[in-house]
Amino acid sequence: MDAHPTDHQLQPHHIALLAIISLTFKDIRTKRFDPLFLLYVQRMLLDEISEVAQPKSAAELRDVLSAAPKSNEGDGNSLVSAFNALEITSTDQIIEFFSELQDLFQDEVDGVDANPILGRKSISGFYCRRCCASFNKLSFSGVTRLYKDFQLWQYGKPNHAYRAIPKNDLNNTDLRIFQTHGDRHNWAQPEPYALSNKGQTVGDENLAKENLRFFFEQRFHEGNDSGVRQLALLNLVRHHYVQEEYPAGRKLLAEAIHVSRTNGDKIALQQCISLLRRFPSLEERQPLNEIQPNLNPLDILYDVKKLLDEANEQPLSASFIKIVESMGVFDHWLDTKMKTTQEGDQWAQYVVQAIAWTAAGCEELGDLSFDVVTAFTFASSPDNNRLTALLNTAYRRARQGNYDNALAILLNPMVWKGLSSPDYKLWAQEVWEVLALRATRRGQERLYRECLLPHQPPGERGARHYVLLPPPRRTPIGKISDSLHEVLRLRECEASGITMEQLLKTLWHSEFLFRMQHYRIAIILLADAGLQLGLSKSSQKMIEDVMPQIISGNDIETRAFAAFTIARCILAANQTLPDLQQAASWLAIAEKDYTTLQIYRSAMDVQYLLAVVYNSMGAEQERDSSAERFQMTQQLAEKLEVTVVDQEVGEILELVSRVGMLELEGVKP
Repeated sequence: MDAHPTDHQLQPHHIALLAIISLTFKDIRTKRFDPLFLLYVQRMLLDEISEVAQPKSAAELRDVLSAAPKSNEGDGNSLVSAFNALEITSTDQIIEFFSELQDLFQDEVDGVDANPILGRKSISGFYCRRCCASFNKLSFSGVTRLYKDFQLWQYGKPNHAYRAIPKNDLNNTDLRIFQTHGDRHNWAQPEPYALSNKGQTVGDENLAKENLRFFFEQRFHEGNDSGVRQLALLNLVRHHYVQEEYPAGRKLLAEAIHVSRTNGDKIALQQCISLLRRFPSLEERQPLNEIQPNLNPLDILYDVKKLLDEANEQPLSASFIKIVESMGVFDHWLDTKMKTTQEGDQWAQYVVQAIAWTAAGCEELGDLSFDVVTAFTFASSPDNNRLTALLNTAYRRARQGNYDNALAILLNPMVWKGLSSPDYKLWAQEVWEVLALRATRRGQERLYRECLLPHQPPGERGARHYVLLPPPRRTPIGKISDSLHEVLRLRECEASGITMEQLLKTLWHSEFLFRMQHYRIAIILLADAGLQLGLSKSSQKMIEDVMPQIISGNDIETRAFAAFTIARCILAANQTLPDLQQAASWLAIAEKDYTTLQIYRSAMDVQYLLAVVYNSMGAEQERDSSAERFQMTQQLAEKLEVTVVDQEVGEILELVSRVGMLELEGVKP
């Protein structure tokens, strides 16, 4: 894209900055500024002259200048006092001000070479020359208008100096005597794109689309066709993709690909094709990206999501290969200084690594990767990587029974402050998931059905993660997680014997795809089914083989289930005193874990069996203690079952709703 001619319009804050430059550098050889004061002023001028942020008001400029070190001593005090007392009371004074300003950078005076204070190539000198050139083009009406705007700006009142004025024959014709080619045309400005991003952040679809179209319809160069129509379509497709409007996005994406090929834009075409491969497809497997010169490393990371899907039947080793490829492409982009590369994108690699390690059953490695992302990203930043790490960490804590800690992470204002509309959906859904997990584990079915389900935020919900439901119709059943869920559902109906073939297939697939977490659960379920068939010794041996992986405590629920099952296997095989003692030790572990997880129904089964074991051992005191714990757990479970309204849950859901309302209003909470 060709660079458009520079458009510079004098504004009131330019005069204030020019005044500071004049007070600082005029007669600089005779002034004795403190080095700290002079360094502070020059840095402040550099920030303001570069115009990388919104211009400061008159009061803000006075405050910033007065806060300089050593500003109350010597010439520094004189400079601050002179700036605070600056007043322009007529148009003659403003004309005189710009006339005297030229002494700072003029190379010649009356045909004689001069030694200017500000060099031609210095930043301050260029800034002064540019402002003076813009002032010299103004007519008397333009100078009068600049003077009035400066008066209003100086006292903090609204003015018209910062409003965009259309450049045509009906507007702005009497403000300039001399008009260059750039003064006659409206050139592209970044504000519409900023408004479009704001609309996408707050979920205002009309604001996002209209400003996005307006941005790319602006004049970028002298040609008749801007040549950026494919970029407009690509950004519009991204908007639909983020909002999960897949049919509309797919329709526009086909047009964007056609326009990119017509214009020969290879980079835009590569981005369109990569985005096309992200759209969900129910009919066939999504294709993976091949390494291309212009392929974004984040698109390669997205391929890991496809490989982690059980339906694709790919081992986890393929996911780690893709992660390594993404790292290589990211390093290449950094070496070649691609403009679209951000240093913060490297944390996405750690987030994906953490998810892959967790799927492989190495939860500690996953937690370590999440901790790296949390440590090197800033709180309240718009970085989605940090939010993803925190959401996954909170859910892992909830899985371990630390519900209060998980909710504390999610409800921290530094997490939900300033969330965009898509990120808010993820955050609200995760809060709901933790509440639903706790309620279903406690056995609070009425609270789940009558309170949580009606207040469920929009988004995907894995209902089969919390309650035992039959498989949905016309939906293909996965070969690992869905199969395990079906085994659990039939086990609850005391019909696990008919699931042996399905369980063996699940074991084979989980081992082949290296989904070790599912593999361990399948082994325990197989041992449980074998126990019902009288194969107690074989079942005990199966669990003992995987128990070293489970006993570390990475998944408390799996450990509790395994300990309860192996204790039953020991009791079914032999009931000698050493066997009873060994079974009692496993039951104690299971009771502690189920109590921590607040799965009271399972804890009651363990406590009842533990009381029976202690009775067989002749340990009456331990038997009575276990029976008392059983009664206390039973009373607590019955109390929770009839609970429909929970004050804590209501307050949390109200907070989630309030944050959503503020986000929709475009207010940073």
